[in-house]
Amino acid sequence: MEILSFTLSDKLFGIMVENVKEIVETSLTTPVPLAPKYVEGVMNLRGDPVAIIDLKQKIGFEGKSSSNYIILCSIKGSVVGLRVDDIQDIHEIPEETLKDVPTSIEGEIESKYIKGILQIGEDEYIVIDVDELI
Repeated sequence: MEILSFTLSDKLFGIMVENVKEIVETSLTTPVPLAPKYVEGVMNLRGDPVAIIDLKQKIGFEGKSSSNYIILCSIKGSVVGLRVDDIQDIHEIPEETLKDVPTSIEGEIESKYIKGILQIGEDEYIVIDVDELI
């Protein structure tokens, strides 16, 4: 199992590499009127419109992601962009290392968005279930 790790605020997160199409770096998005506040807008990806979600706002953090990094993911048959603060690395880990969500973080992030928790060395990663984002 491979995880792409990234940051939101000062926390470490990951998503399954199998859901990642590519990573782009852009700040160019077109706002969408009347969209939820976590929908940053749409971007033009080689002629196709792609919705961009500010992942920090979607999962309940304060503020907006401040970088130009967008992870393009395949979610329920559509390509959706997730804006994150920083891209870290790809980690290959055994599937059994993914642990259940502890109740201590359920108050910070809605548990439906969390697939599990990973411990890699000294660092703890919250693995996002991208299928629950839309």
